[in-house]
Amino acid sequence: MIARLSLPARFSFDAVVRSHGWYDLPPFSYEREAGVLTTFVDVTTGKAAEVTFRVRNGKLEARGDLDSRALRAMARRVFSLDLDFSGAQQSLSSAPELARALDRRGGRMLRTPTLFEDAVKMLFTTNCSWAATRGMVERLIALAGVGRRAFPSAESVAKLSTVTLATRVRCGYRAKALHLFAKRVASGQLDLAAWEDPNFSSQELREAIVAERGFGPYAAEGLMRILGRHDFFALDSWTRQQYRKLYPGPASSTDGAIARRYSRFGAHRGLALWLDMTSGWHPEEGPKTHDPGPK
Repeated sequence: MIARLSLPARFSFDAVVRSHGWYDLPPFSYEREAGVLTTFVDVTTGKAAEVTFRVRNGKLEARGDLDSRALRAMARRVFSLDLDFSGAQQSLSSAPELARALDRRGGRMLRTPTLFEDAVKMLFTTNCSWAATRGMVERLIALAGVGRRAFPSAESVAKLSTVTLATRVRCGYRAKALHLFAKRVASGQLDLAAWEDPNFSSQELREAIVAERGFGPYAAEGLMRILGRHDFFALDSWTRQQYRKLYPGPASSTDGAIARRYSRFGAHRGLALWLDMTSGWHPEEGPKTHDPGPK
């Protein structure tokens, strides 16, 4: 089945895919030269379905063994097509370089097909290297994923004991948090749909995520950034180091310096920081923007 979706003006497929590191974590794989992003999803038939995304003739094309409605919903989520950046454009208009970056790259973050997968991957990024994160994701998929290819569902993970997760996934202290989180989602005690409700204030959302075991401020704010909430900075060691490369100063004052520099962007201050810190990932001479043309 194939689904084709209209795209916002100046949409850049490559910029969204490489907006952060998710494209480098399975089941995603990205052929940049070909402009194809691939993942695998559980279609509840005991097998994993391959889904590919690309831009053709100004449309986002999703192809896979799912019905058209499911493919469209997945494509909209993965490429954050439901987000409106008019407010961000207004906030960043006073900073020409950031305004150009937003215009050229947009602020859309690559998401996985489900919020459960996004949340678990964010949990796996805490207090460890990227190589360690990748290893944990790979081992979890091999242990519980359908066909050892799709990211496992909350129900599949909830069936695994904390000991099994600790020894087979080798996720350390995260094992208990992962088991509890999966169990709460699978049982319906935690409805992740509420985390994507626009009527939920950013402060309420942050408090709700932090309330889950294992999800500290960084994980909560990083997940919020993926969901299009940029009120917070999601500071980690990489962001702090990158900031001081661009704006030299004492490490002890980095957090305060970041807060002062970007405070004027209000609810979009986290986006301003991210566009600034990742400017080197998207040089001007990078892949051309896909202009969908008139709708």
